[in-house]
Amino acid sequence: MLLGTSKVVRLSAEGLVVPPQFREGLEDAFVMTRGLDRCVAVFPLTVWDALLERIDPPASFLRAAARLFQRHIYGGALVDTLGPEGQMNVPEHLRRYAELADEVVVVGVATRLEIWSPERWSEEELNIIEQAEQASEALSGYGI
Repeated sequence: MLLGTSKVVRLSAEGLVVPPQFREGLEDAFVMTRGLDRCVAVFPLTVWDALLERIDPPASFLRAAARLFQRHIYGGALVDTLGPEGQMNVPEHLRRYAELADEVVVVGVATRLEIWSPERWSEEELNIIEQAEQASEALSGYGI
């Protein structure tokens, strides 16, 4: 399970070193792609495979919204593994998408990691604080 937040993680030309608490949760391989809310999303391969079954059902290509979402998620995706010291390469197209610079915030969201620019993460934290109660009420209908 991927839980917690690491706020000052260096991002160099070679990538970033994944904080130790997240490494085991990424399993042997992972998929990195454009996340929602302008972050980079990193899914363990087993989670990614289960996600594919849900977002790519037969004939989903017939719906415009499904095609748009699939292009967003799949078009920026790549499969990779961690280096021996926990290094993770973050390709240039994903750095641009999430506006990542020298430092990033790495957030564990149960089944995935999210990599954020510190500025965007600060905005998102404020949004979370302001909307957490309304979100929990909205999700209560789903048994959460």
